[in-house]
Amino acid sequence: MKAKTTFEPAVVGGIEVQNRIFRSATYEGAARDGKVSDQMIEMYNNLAKGEVGLIITGWIGVSGNDQPGARTVVLTDDSSISGLERLTGTVHLHGRKIIAQLNHASSQIFSPPKGPVYAPSDVTDPLSGIKPTPFTKEQVQELIAEFGDAAVRAKKARFDGVQIHGAHGYLLNKFLSPAFNKRTDEYGGSSSKNIRIVLEILHEIKTRCGKDFPVWIKLNCSDFDPAGQGLNEEHFLTIAKELAQNGIDAIEVSGGSFSAEYSPCRHKSHAAYHLEYAKRLTEVVDIPVILVGGLRNIDTIDSIISKTKIDAISMSRPLIREPELVKRWKDGDRKDAECVACNGCFNPTGTQCFFKLSEEEKVKQKEVMKLMGLARNKNAT
Repeated sequence: MKAKTTFEPAVVGGIEVQNRIFRSATYEGAARDGKVSDQMIEMYNNLAKGEVGLIITGWIGVSGNDQPGARTVVLTDDSSISGLERLTGTVHLHGRKIIAQLNHASSQIFSPPKGPVYAPSDVTDPLSGIKPTPFTKEQVQELIAEFGDAAVRAKKARFDGVQIHGAHGYLLNKFLSPAFNKRTDEYGGSSSKNIRIVLEILHEIKTRCGKDFPVWIKLNCSDFDPAGQGLNEEHFLTIAKELAQNGIDAIEVSGGSFSAEYSPCRHKSHAAYHLEYAKRLTEVVDIPVILVGGLRNIDTIDSIISKTKIDAISMSRPLIREPELVKRWKDGDRKDAECVACNGCFNPTGTQCFFKLSEEEKVKQKEVMKLMGLARNKNAT
């Protein structure tokens, strides 16, 4: 069989792409009252011009009982469809593909809550300090329907697919994690019960959007829980196999949370830090596997694509500093990404490279980094 190459057209997770380098979901901090803004359109236009193979949006809120903040896009009613269709149109104009990441933040939020905060169980979130209210079974069913509603609206907005966010300490990761899911009903108590809500969300989306509508998922290969109580590699492989058997179209392999031993956004000294987990996953599933985390060198990426069963890689922070990075590499300038992994780019006034801020803005942003656990994590600067 001919070896895969980075800059070749391919079909990944049911989607035709022009190359195998994707933009992983990245918080934009640029929505206005839960809707797409001109600032967001410019961000995505620059990425598409930069010839990234596929863009996964920053997470989009799906539930009326979630509290994602005004600078996050929400898709809880039809009023957001027109703005999102403008976003997908911008990307499609450049011949690129885009999928919507669907999420519920649960108790991992970065501002004071304005009402009840819900989670699988009443386990206090280690980052926010919030002790949430457990979902009732009826609320779980409502949540599953809300994911389906959001996927239908995403399809209407001409997204090429959706990605379920099952990682990084947010709601579905909490359902999957034995450290946070202490339920004793059909939605918790064992790996097979912990995964049930995710399987039902997958079924809901496929039923309502069509079995050929691509549905991906982002999973933690490990929660990297300091106490060793969270989701681990064994759980991850079991969950991934069951999802593959039930129709998930692709799995993006990530890990950690903002309160874990390892953050999803590690220091530059950590390279390709989920690679071995992703390689092991490719041995047990027959669906596309996408690797994210610590990928800044094109020779490394080329080697991963050509020498392993991993179908594509995705990046976040390097494309914040250089939205044109993929085109630069493709055109022959193979210097490493300029990103230094300082984590200063996740800015509440709009995600942007820390080094493009004024000195006054840098001081304010350092405080934001502490609040989000990005500067405090021992593996992030």
